[in-house]
Amino acid sequence: MENKNYLIFSILLMIFSLILLFVGAVLNFKLFVVSLICFFIGIALLMHWSTISYKWICDECGETFKITFSENIFGINHGVNCKSLYCPKCNKKTMCKCVSKQ
Repeated sequence: MENKNYLIFSILLMIFSLILLFVGAVLNFKLFVVSLICFFIGIALLMHWSTISYKWICDECGETFKITFSENIFGINHGVNCKSLYCPKCNKKTMCKCVSKQ
């Protein structure tokens, strides 16, 4: 798996920041805010990793294409590995399935 360290770092950052969120909510407001920011950075890193690690296949025409970071965030998910996206070839919004770039 390409970018495996990127994935592991983002997940560890999110877990660590969740622990600090609970500690910060009880002990210190500044710690709470910093850990909340780290949590959202971890989510953004995870979304970026999935953007660069997967390609999408259109159900209508079979076109394989990449999506942008914003399309990955705002695209409507339809279960695991399915997303409603606009295909660049047929210009239709269809259910697309993701596959690894490897």
